[in-house]
Amino acid sequence: MKKALILVGNFIRRREDAATYGLATCVLAFCFVSAAMAQIQPSPILTNQLLAKALPDECFAGIGQPYPAMLSPGVCPSGSIPKINQAYVWGLAQSGTKLWFGTAPNVFCLAKGQRGDTEPAQTANWVCEFGAGQYAKDHNLPAASGDWRPPKAFVYDLGTGSLTDITPADRKFTRLLGVRSAGALGDIVFLAGPALSAQGVNFFAFSSSAQQYLGACQVSSFSNIRQWKVINNVLYAGVGNVAGGGQVIRWNGTADQPFDNTSATCGFEAVGNLPGEPAYLTAYGPNTDRIAVSAWPNHGGAGIYLSPAMDVSTGLTSSDAANWTHIWRPSMYEPDPLTSSTYAGGAIAYWNGALYFGTMHQVSQATALHNQTYGPPTTNQESVEVFQNTYRAASIWEIQNAETKTPIVQLLYGESALPKFDPATNTFQSTPTGFTPLYGSSGFGNIYNNYTWTGTIFQNRLFFGTMDWSYLQAAGGLPLPAPGAVQPRSAFGADLWRFDSPAPAVAENLNGLGNFLNYGLRSMISSPDGQDLFLGTANPMNLAPMGGWELRLLQLKP
Repeated sequence: MKKALILVGNFIRRREDAATYGLATCVLAFCFVSAAMAQIQPSPILTNQLLAKALPDECFAGIGQPYPAMLSPGVCPSGSIPKINQAYVWGLAQSGTKLWFGTAPNVFCLAKGQRGDTEPAQTANWVCEFGAGQYAKDHNLPAASGDWRPPKAFVYDLGTGSLTDITPADRKFTRLLGVRSAGALGDIVFLAGPALSAQGVNFFAFSSSAQQYLGACQVSSFSNIRQWKVINNVLYAGVGNVAGGGQVIRWNGTADQPFDNTSATCGFEAVGNLPGEPAYLTAYGPNTDRIAVSAWPNHGGAGIYLSPAMDVSTGLTSSDAANWTHIWRPSMYEPDPLTSSTYAGGAIAYWNGALYFGTMHQVSQATALHNQTYGPPTTNQESVEVFQNTYRAASIWEIQNAETKTPIVQLLYGESALPKFDPATNTFQSTPTGFTPLYGSSGFGNIYNNYTWTGTIFQNRLFFGTMDWSYLQAAGGLPLPAPGAVQPRSAFGADLWRFDSPAPAVAENLNGLGNFLNYGLRSMISSPDGQDLFLGTANPMNLAPMGGWELRLLQLKP
């Protein structure tokens, strides 16, 4: 049995840290997040306004039952309840006075299905029907994607305060897994995402001023796309490759011809070929003459990469594609090699002369890999112990002088020791990471913050938005991430943290921006004039009136 010697997980070890932050208690080498977490009091400097929200689009009458027609918008016949399938603002961009965004449906269910968990389940706030659902049967969907619905595309007009559904009647869109990314340069807006059942990423172009659909193009060699970024008037994006690794691409099209449909890459130019899959991008350096990206593992290669210096008037080109530098790897910090291989790069930003970034960790991915490698647990206790020793919350980092041969890497929120599995003894051992966190433990002190999901600079401050899965644990009976870990109801929901200066981060909001069912802040952008901060949420609670995506506006308080 894989009896754990120390369940260290991701939490504060030093008594003085616990006293300072009120976040954890350590007893006999066991650390756990306590109800003292509720003592963290946000210090908001921003107003918070709901602009738009997902609406019910089905009537749910029970697992496997037909969906009755709505009597009127949001009103269902007796014996059924409104269901909100559109869960995430998965991609968000601004062009002029318009916000363009696309959605993703029932992502929690799709993620469960991807892991092979396809047993239909229902709670008070969500349902996953998988293969038992009538929609899955009618559309011949496999059980794993039985809760999929076609995504939506919207425009929110800031001038009129109106929301318009601009979903194109194009099979490339209606058979899209979801609109995972959005980008804009001038009047041209792109929405993009992976195809539902086939390899490839589908791109869709729009004219913002005319609010007109311009067409689509598919790159079959791409497997994923996540974020676009305008740097020195060039639009870049990060994509994954079907064959492994990924690319940083730039758009070279025009308003009249956004795509080159004669090209296998739709006319996008690869300016970075990386062993990992680029997820987030930021301009780097006081002259913005480089690009830094965080990458996910796609057969390896996760971490942080930095481009070569570029001519700021022309941007990166294909001649730069092979010259990127891998400046940070998860193995530099994580002592367990299997767990290290599951780390993904999170939100990233260049701020105050340094590179800031966080990590991302799927809740049970490292556990599944451990069990696959060393054999499944034989008891429930062993299963819990393996989970608690392989689970990680998001760590937060700073790198100074990243472009030099002697970068200074500082762990801001993380651990000085983590569990490492020893196959010889069949136990986990507390192992030094080689770093001492400057400010506190992983997840900004909240063990349930497993994603650094969004990050941007606003009002000269650096903001990070998280995924906080504590409500899923409380509502769905998922394993605790640490012995005795709790998350009081007042702290359910995603966190928004800010760095006002190179000092400990301050909590802007800890309850999903006012809706604790918002377990993630999935998309965040600052307006070109720097006056508005827009956030799109992740909320897959499809049976709850407060469920579904939200679009919110935050502004500096008067």
